[in-house]
Formats: sequence, structure tokens, C-alpha cells
Amino acid sequence: MLKLTLTTALLTGVSLATYAQDEPHRFEVGLEVVNYSPFAKQVYNYASNQLNDKAHWASGAVFRYNLGRFSLRSGVSYNTGTNNTEPNNCADCAVGSSTGKDLRLRLGGQYSPLVKAPWLYVFSDFYYRRFTSEGRFTGGFCGCLDTDVEVTSDGVGNSTGLGVKIRTWKHFYLNPEVYYDVLRAPNHVSSADRNSGNHFQYDTRTKQQAPAIRVNAIIAF
Repeated sequence: MLKLTLTTALLTGVSLATYAQDEPHRFEVGLEVVNYSPFAKQVYNYASNQLNDKAHWASGAVFRYNLGRFSLRSGVSYNTGTNNTEPNNCADCAVGSSTGKDLRLRLGGQYSPLVKAPWLYVFSDFYYRRFTSEGRFTGGFCGCLDTDVEVTSDGVGNSTGLGVKIRTWKHFYLNPEVYYDVLRAPNHVSSADRNSGNHFQYDTRTKQQAPAIRVNAIIAF
């Protein structure tokens, strides 16, 4: 339902935007209302290295500095989530949950290729992503698989896509963007046995790529 609603809003916005008499403004600031990635791969494991929620609400801010048809843009987003790990067909495995935190800092540019359609633009953002998670697990036949798992990750990514500006009232407008997101990140995993006190450390890698859509609420001045 969310996928259909956002798609409908984007198509409607493109139609409405053609009638908007857009006035140039130097600065734009706003809120990232929703970010939705319907085809993102969900991964559930003990060493959680990503958030599995497909939709994130009111989780970021955006800023743009307009220079005619070209604009500099930046943004920040912060999300948290909990993943429950319950292995199927494994009575001797530990169960539990991990809580993750995802911070992203973006910097990029956008360009309006059509003079008569300044509300339509292409963009590309590069971003830094800091992810951490803490998990607590227990179980097994012996009831002794008591393990704490921590993950830290610093990665980089790119989002490239197409956006439209839909002016709704004076200096306020909605701003849907459709883009393709690519992320690469190394992960450091630390596992501790609460009973024996033994610690284990190892490294993994995160590779994510999927289309997504976000809707911003913008004030221009």
C-alpha cells in the first residue's frame, strides 16, 4: 500500500508541477518526510550490519544552495531499529535481538536540464555512513549460549536519481525523489561469551544496492 501511495503521489506531482510558476530562491531547507526502499534485501543474523525497515519516517534534514540551474545539496539522516533473530529449524541455536543505529551524511549536486521545466532535476549524492549495533542472545539445549555481539561499520555510498518540485503554497513545496542507492562498508564484529568471558573478533563486509524513493518537505527563501 505504501509503495502504491508513494508512486501515485510522484506521478501526480509531475503533472501538477508543470503548472507551477516556480520562482528562483537561493536557499532551501527541509525535512526528509519518508524514505522507502521496497526492494532492499533484508538480512537477519547475529552480527547485524543493517537496518531492515523498508520505510523510515521523519528521519533526516536537507539543505540546498541554488546557483541557477545547478544546486549544491547536503543532508543528514539518523535511524534506529531492532532486529529479532530466531533461527528456523534449529533448536540448539541462540535467539535474541540486536538494536542498530544508522547515521548518514550526504553531499552532492543537482541540475535542471530543461530551461522550461526548472522543477525537474537530476542529482547525485555521495555519503558517509556510520552504523553500530548491539545484540544480546541466549538459548541452546544447554541454555548456556549467552553471547553479546557488537558491530561497528564506517562505509561510503552513492545515490543518483531524478527529482521534482511540487509547490503547494508560496515558499513551501513537496519534493519527491526516485534514486538508485549503492553502499559499500567494512564491518568489525566483536563477540563476547557472558559465561566464559571469552572474546572473539572478526571482519565482514556490507554490500547494498536497490532503488528507493523519498519525499522531502521544503521551504525556499
